[in-house]
Amino acid sequence: MTDERDNRPAPPLLHFPAPPSARPPAGPPRVVGPPPAPTAPGVTTPPTGTRPDPPSPARHQLLVTLVDSDPLVWRRLAVPSGTTLAKLHRIVQCAMGWTDSHLHQFTIADTVYGDPELLIDDPPGASTRQARLGQVAPAVGAVIQYEYDFGDGWDHLIVVERLLWGAPEAKGAVCLAGGGACPPEDCGGIGGIGGYTDLLATLRHGHGQDYREMLAWLGGPCDPAAFDLAAANRALRWLR
Repeated sequence: MTDERDNRPAPPLLHFPAPPSARPPAGPPRVVGPPPAPTAPGVTTPPTGTRPDPPSPARHQLLVTLVDSDPLVWRRLAVPSGTTLAKLHRIVQCAMGWTDSHLHQFTIADTVYGDPELLIDDPPGASTRQARLGQVAPAVGAVIQYEYDFGDGWDHLIVVERLLWGAPEAKGAVCLAGGGACPPEDCGGIGGIGGYTDLLATLRHGHGQDYREMLAWLGGPCDPAAFDLAAANRALRWLR
């Protein structure tokens, strides 16, 4: 199925922040590199009480990684447990740095969740507008597969790291940490001829016609390992 949004003019490429200046940036440093070890799930436990049913968690802590990315692109998020998958899609888009210019779907166990207007009968699908995070991924260790852009095939792995109870400190989603710049849209996916891996190899080469053409397409120099935590959270605040 053709995504009509693909015919719109391409948005500006803002995925790769400009190289840092000699002066250290104000505020906390950017977080780059491999993700730290998952937080122990037992640190935050549900409150005890006399009620027969345990209370529902207030927030999910999620680790999102872009499969096969090198440098690894990852984000650690705190998301309200009542978030629908439709909104989780927008949260991942903002935190990763995508522009929501293509189709997407979630896969949990044997169920595919997508836009109800685009779901097909085979395989059977479910609506992202009805499914909530606390329902489809209720336990620590639950895995959600998220695919963005069926042409390039950007596969993300979302793992529930922690369940947090009590009143949340913030109402919306928050990016706690992360690393790696989001690849540019429409660059061909991770592998394959002309894909993101070839793009990075061209940039590492540092000279020649292909290098100059790639810089022109990207709009300037880029750092594939860079990640701006403050910018990710500014983008997430627009969703509230």
